[in-house]
Formats: sequence, C-alpha cells, structure tokens
Amino acid sequence: MRIRMAVDGRVFEGTAVQIVEAMRSVAFAPSDVSLDGYIDWAVEQAASMNDVVLVVQGESVQERAQSFVKALVGAGWAVWL
Repeated sequence: MRIRMAVDGRVFEGTAVQIVEAMRSVAFAPSDVSLDGYIDWAVEQAASMNDVVLVVQGESVQERAQSFVKALVGAGWAVWL
C-alpha cells in the first residue's frame, strides 16, 4: 500500500499499520500515545480543526489502521499511488 498526503506531498508506504505508525512518528501528537490513540486523536483533530468527519471502523488495530487510511483517501487528504 502506498499513499501521498495531499497537504505536503509526503509519501507513506507499507501495510496500513506501518503507514499509520509512520504518520504518528511525524505528527504533533503526544509521543506516548498508542496507535489506536493516535488514530482517535487524528480523527478528533480533523473534526475540530477542519470540520472533516473521518469514519474509522474496526475492532483490531489492523482493521482500524486500514479504515483510517481509506478515510484519509476518501476525504481527499491522501491519494493512492
């Protein structure tokens, strides 16, 4: 899986979990937040700062990461490469 972020052109590649982990590593999120916590934080930031609703579903981290990446693409914040 490979995506490019629309806002800065940054490219992330790997599994959905690897992509979200890489995004977390460069985000202004708290450094001690779990991957699930980062996804929740990013969804909240999108809603509060940009009025964008990112719907993330799934029970496992893998499912939620995949849903999050798809939501970013669906919102136009990333594109598939």
